[in-house]
Amino acid sequence: MFLNPVVNLLQTIVNKKKAVEETESTIGWDELEDAYENGAVVLGYLDHRVDRGYIIRFGEIRGFAPRYRFDLCEYDEIPEVFLGKPLPFVILSIDYGSDHLVVSRIDAIQILHQEYLESLKKNQIVKAQVTAVMHNLVALNLSEMTCLIPRNELSWREFKHPSELVSVGDWLNVKLLKIVPGKAYITASLKQLDSTCWQRFTDRFSEGSEVSVVITNVTDFGYFVSYCGEVSGILHWSEVSWGARNRQQAMQYEKGEQLTVKVSALDFDRQQVSFSLKAMQPDPADQACSRYQVGDVVEGVIRSRTDFGLFLEIAENFNGLLHFSNLSWYTNSKNNLVNFRSGMAIKAKIIDIDKSNGRVGLGLKQLYDNPFEVLPSPHSLLKADSFPRPVSVGVTSFFQANCHNQIVAQLEDMRYKMRQHVDLSIDNLFFETTDVVLPEILLVLLSDDYLNSEGHKALLELLSSHSGVKPLVIPIVADSIMAEREDPLLELACLPVDRSPAQQWRVKSAYWSTINKSLIKAVRYVAGLK
Repeated sequence: MFLNPVVNLLQTIVNKKKAVEETESTIGWDELEDAYENGAVVLGYLDHRVDRGYIIRFGEIRGFAPRYRFDLCEYDEIPEVFLGKPLPFVILSIDYGSDHLVVSRIDAIQILHQEYLESLKKNQIVKAQVTAVMHNLVALNLSEMTCLIPRNELSWREFKHPSELVSVGDWLNVKLLKIVPGKAYITASLKQLDSTCWQRFTDRFSEGSEVSVVITNVTDFGYFVSYCGEVSGILHWSEVSWGARNRQQAMQYEKGEQLTVKVSALDFDRQQVSFSLKAMQPDPADQACSRYQVGDVVEGVIRSRTDFGLFLEIAENFNGLLHFSNLSWYTNSKNNLVNFRSGMAIKAKIIDIDKSNGRVGLGLKQLYDNPFEVLPSPHSLLKADSFPRPVSVGVTSFFQANCHNQIVAQLEDMRYKMRQHVDLSIDNLFFETTDVVLPEILLVLLSDDYLNSEGHKALLELLSSHSGVKPLVIPIVADSIMAEREDPLLELACLPVDRSPAQQWRVKSAYWSTINKSLIKAVRYVAGLK
């Protein structure tokens, strides 16, 4: 008597399994190949899960469905809604010889439910059944399609796990948030059907209001925070601190800590709020733009070097941009950047202030007069119109013999290549004598040894007492120079001054390329060439 219900149940299961097996047995490779060629939908049964997807049965044939071709998410456990019932699939690839069969349920859903997907609208209220409850989301069955509810769209109030709010099998009314028919992708919100918490929050606070919140979760992009356990929002790591240059520096708080933040954005359509902790402090960009004016000379520390220039910290937590084109009057080459390193302290002039975007442009060459400003050059006015035009170049300082020889070699190469337009004469100069004739272009190789020499003093005296058209002086830093040393030639250096170059001019081709371009520009300027 008591065994009859059990016997009936077992008989029902056996009959159902037999019916499924009979249905599956009708599918073979020929039918699958026809479906593949015609793009038709075939029915299969979920067998079990593997590492990167699912095994699907088509009669005696087994196929593979990649996990994100099977459904919109990866499940902790396979939902019962997929077990023991035929599911639609589209064949992506097939090879009978190697028993290769790859299928997609998502593509089949797009084909079968295309009209319904296109009929769904954002903010539409629909009814669906819960099929899976996981830590970060809840999956629903919406007319044989999967609809996802993200964790932060389940409730305004705090909870540890979504199972506290919903259970598998529950029927829910939800508000659609995003529909992508081409991918059969649907997301929805449960909490937005109850706007009482959101309404209370927006009635009390607006953008810029200060709010006390508690960190409820730490993520890769920042923090989830909660106000009074009702309204949750996002505190992105970029909104934590003005001084944080990366995520690691910003992520210094832990779950459960209480913070006072400002409301940075309110999205009424999505009923989402974003917070900012750094807004509790004055914006360094506003302070810098108010503190400085165009033309001010500032001293800062190089914080980073990029392909287009240097970022110089000129105020606390604020960097100005020193573009490579504003490094030297002699050349605007990116190669000038090799002479700079992070941590160096340099002076620069403010040449541009963009208050609307909080940006400050800096210039190094603007600290000094442009030696090429007068056009045509005074030297060229003294020359005949015929070619080649004579140009005299003098090289001084023999303390750095290798660098000296390299410079002379570049000039010799230049004399040969420019011989049709310029008659270049090259001399080595000693300023210890009294009968020195200054050339039109004077190259000075700077080092501590040279700056301590008598020749250096004699050169400065000769330049100050010289009458007529003065030579175009091109100082080049050839060796390390003491940081505290000051000298007029250092300020005029054609390359940005690195007082500790670590003899990099010996190995850096970019350094020599920049010097070569500077010499060519100087020679053409003095010769009056365009």
